Amino acid sequence: MIWNKAKRPNLRVIAQSLRANPADDRFFGSLRWLLPGMRVKRYAFLAALGMLCMFTGVVHLSWQTALLPWFLQTTLWAGYFSIPLWVSGGLWLISGLTLFLMGLRWMNRSMLSAITDPNSVSKQVYIRRKLEGGPRIVALGGGTGLSRVLRGLKMETANITAVVAVTDDGGSTGRLRVSFGVPAVGDLVDCLAALSDAEGLPELMGYRFQRGEELKGHTFGNLLLVSLSELNHDFAKAMRQANQMLRLRGAVWPATYEAARLWAERNDGTRVQGETALREKRGRIRKVGLVSLDVAAMDEAVKALQQAEMIVLGPGSLYSSVIPSFLPKGIQAAIQRSPAKLVYIVNIMSEQGETEGMDAYDHFQAIEQHLGRRPNVVLVNTACIPESLLARYRAEGQSPVHFDPKRFQGLGVQLVTGDFLEPGFAQHDPARLVKALINLR
Repeated sequence: MIWNKAKRPNLRVIAQSLRANPADDRFFGSLRWLLPGMRVKRYAFLAALGMLCMFTGVVHLSWQTALLPWFLQTTLWAGYFSIPLWVSGGLWLISGLTLFLMGLRWMNRSMLSAITDPNSVSKQVYIRRKLEGGPRIVALGGGTGLSRVLRGLKMETANITAVVAVTDDGGSTGRLRVSFGVPAVGDLVDCLAALSDAEGLPELMGYRFQRGEELKGHTFGNLLLVSLSELNHDFAKAMRQANQMLRLRGAVWPATYEAARLWAERNDGTRVQGETALREKRGRIRKVGLVSLDVAAMDEAVKALQQAEMIVLGPGSLYSSVIPSFLPKGIQAAIQRSPAKLVYIVNIMSEQGETEGMDAYDHFQAIEQHLGRRPNVVLVNTACIPESLLARYRAEGQSPVHFDPKRFQGLGVQLVTGDFLEPGFAQHDPARLVKALINLR
């Protein structure tokens, strides 16, 4: 019989035709493994050969003359008339098991190599399985403070959700807000990089272009989120896609998917709009809010707050990072109703134009006033800051936030104090901070 090449079944065409009908695709999807170049069939055959050898070994080991037909007895004895059946059976069994395991291992590596590094799979699975049983923690804020806490938290649990303030209007973020009408993306990028398990991603996301008239000053991560927003015509969809793409150990959501704008009122009654304007004038702030009262909250952020075991506010700039993260009404209401423990991390240093002259209790009061709920726990650094560091911060108009425990007496608030300083800096050490948070469970 002459094989007609023209009539040879083309598996590639068959697989392509299955895509037209989802039901057929589900039923016949296994045919794709027969396509040329899949590098699966050879290893599957090796594993099947191993199973056949193991079966032969089992037959040898359990053989009894009265139970087997004469032709099988003849076959068994033909090659091994001088070898005991328990020896030949053992050899067949060991050889078959070796072939089966080799085929299975190579087949798995071949399939995994198409989507990831096979050598890292065991590590990733171990981390996920170990950490997915960790506490459900939602951290709110912005700036570098929140991203630093996330780097520490992701070593303790995979059930982390970051809810990020998106009212910043300076630098690259401000330019993109004006050009594309998107929320502030800078702090979102920092948090996405902090929670990602993708190798080299933090450096890539934080890369800032140094030349190019239009690109100079922008970071790759900022442009990535704006590009996703343009492709999806929806910033909320863009964030969902970013969470899926970047292999996060947790999730990062904006407090709102709208380009919300912040206003601030000072003690002297003057009011300004925008975070940049907020910092330009010295003096204490009385209150902040969003220009639009009906700013929509991100649904995923609200759901995470409803399921949280612990809610963490800060560290970060009180009036431009921490408070703006819960100003959307949906976020605020979810925190007010949540049975989770609410923890506020007081900043180590004051912020020029925001919290000058405010102590830890004043920070705590501002949170309660704007949120409508009193934090259950207040975490404060009480370690002394080296004078060499203080001199540098004073030159920038910053000073340590004073802490007087007597001002908290009678409020029923748990105070957690200690050395939370990162060596060489007047900022929180992520490892020490997270250890204190986990101990609160």
